Amino acid sequence: MAQKDQSIPVLVTGGSSGIGAAIVEEFLRRGARVHALSRSGRAPDGAVAIACDVGDPASIAAAFEEIRERCPEGLAHVVCSAGVVSEHPIEELVPDEWRRIVDTSLTGTYLTMHHAVPLMKLHGRASVVAMSSGWAKRGYPKGAHYAAAKGGIESLVRSLALELAKDGIRVNSVSPGPVVTPMLDDLPDFDAAQREGIIPLGRLGTVEDIVGATFFLLGDEADHITGQVLQVSGGLTV
Repeated sequence: MAQKDQSIPVLVTGGSSGIGAAIVEEFLRRGARVHALSRSGRAPDGAVAIACDVGDPASIAAAFEEIRERCPEGLAHVVCSAGVVSEHPIEELVPDEWRRIVDTSLTGTYLTMHHAVPLMKLHGRASVVAMSSGWAKRGYPKGAHYAAAKGGIESLVRSLALELAKDGIRVNSVSPGPVVTPMLDDLPDFDAAQREGIIPLGRLGTVEDIVGATFFLLGDEADHITGQVLQVSGGLTV
């Protein structure tokens, strides 16, 4: 997208904290009209905050009723950033926890796209970025549910890129390695020094790393790029 956009309509899921909030803030800095979905109903000042559980069909349908009213011209950009994480050995991974992770990350991305695509077609020449994870490529011991959900997102991205190309809609994914965000608080055994030790560039990612990659894929510079997964992991997923 252009450096300064004249109040173009955009949507970010998971927009209350971490990577999602940083993306909302960058959209706002560029002058976009941002609609941010989150369970908490919170978002950075200046965004339209909408309380929504993206993995719940009724909740996201209600959210999109509001979005359609606010954006009769459609949506120019969609960023699917909602996600949760936990770690459990497979023999301790109960179905409810599997569903919690998969419903938020994978089902939430599907439901967001299900409702957003008609609005992107209405706008024309829209673009999408869905957040994956480097663990989808590497595998994630004690995180099979998380890796599986993110791997599903990558397959969804490739499929939708082919399906929607004729409509001028580009669909790509950013795949971060470990990033310093509040999500790490959900991993009590996370060892930053150990993780940094396996990253070739020697540090954890920052939200700025992911924001930069996201806006590259959303923007005109990536006008001939669709169906791709951009690894932003400091070499972890080489």
